[in-house]
Formats: sequence, C-alpha cells, structure tokens
Amino acid sequence: MISSAHAKDLVLYNKWQNETVYTLCDELADAERRKDRGMFFRSIHNTLNHIITINEAIIALLQTGKPREINVQDFPLDTFESLRDACTQFDRRLLDLTVEVNDAWFAGILVFESERLGRKRQMPRAFMFAQMMNHATHHRSQVTSELYKMGIDYGNTDMPYNPYVEY
Repeated sequence: MISSAHAKDLVLYNKWQNETVYTLCDELADAERRKDRGMFFRSIHNTLNHIITINEAIIALLQTGKPREINVQDFPLDTFESLRDACTQFDRRLLDLTVEVNDAWFAGILVFESERLGRKRQMPRAFMFAQMMNHATHHRSQVTSELYKMGIDYGNTDMPYNPYVEY
C-alpha cells in the first residue's frame, strides 16, 4: 500500500518533472508544440492536454468514488498558457491533498460501476493514485522523447535527484 508520505514524494517528483517539461516546451514555438509528430495523441500539445484531462478524471474518482465520463481524444485546453496553468494548479491541489489525507484514506476501497468493462470494480484508492502518477510519467516520457529528437536535453528524471525531497 502507498502511504501518505510516499504519495507526497511521488507528487513532488511529478511537480519537478512537470516544471521541467513545461519550461522546455515554453521555449518552443506554438507550431512546434502542435506539430503532428506521429505520437499517440499526435502532438506535444495534445499529449500534455491528455495528461491533465486524465489527472482530473482520476482525482475526481479518488475524491468522490465516482468515475467521470471522458473522451481521451478530447483536448479542452487550447493554449499553452492554459495547459501550464492547469498543470501548476493541479500539482498544488495534489500536494495539498497529500497533506490533508492520511494512510487510511489511501487504504480506502473505491467501489464503482465500470461501463467500459460492464461490471463493478473494487480497488484500493492507493492503486488509482499510483496509476495517476504512472500515467503522467508514461505520457511525459513521450514528450521528452520528442524533445530529444529536436536536440533538446531534458536532463535527469531519476527520483533520487528531485530537488524537492530531502533524501
């Protein structure tokens, strides 16, 4: 099980990596961020949009116990500034959450109907929290790969080098 202390470490890692990717992407022209690069969601812009969309859906599930209907091909944030602001706000909300909740909250069991699978699902809240972190890392790595192809050095992604933790 994930503890609230470990969750905070994961959130701080996520924050660090988001700041890195958004700082590098901020230096790109909008056309470069929106260019179809053959990625799963075509562009860097759409991929960053997807991360935020899914994060919002998962945090809603964690907090309410009810899944949110989403379309993974929906990219609601039109500008890079709105993407960056949404990501920054989400990271703050997530950090606040890890301070507000305790280990028992993470151990809680989510029970909900899955229309996609056509059955009831039961899973620890910690499992879905870990999935949210995993999902963001997975898609952020697609962005970093594209940055690398453009000759941009993304830098370190190793958790022990996170400047926000004291280890």
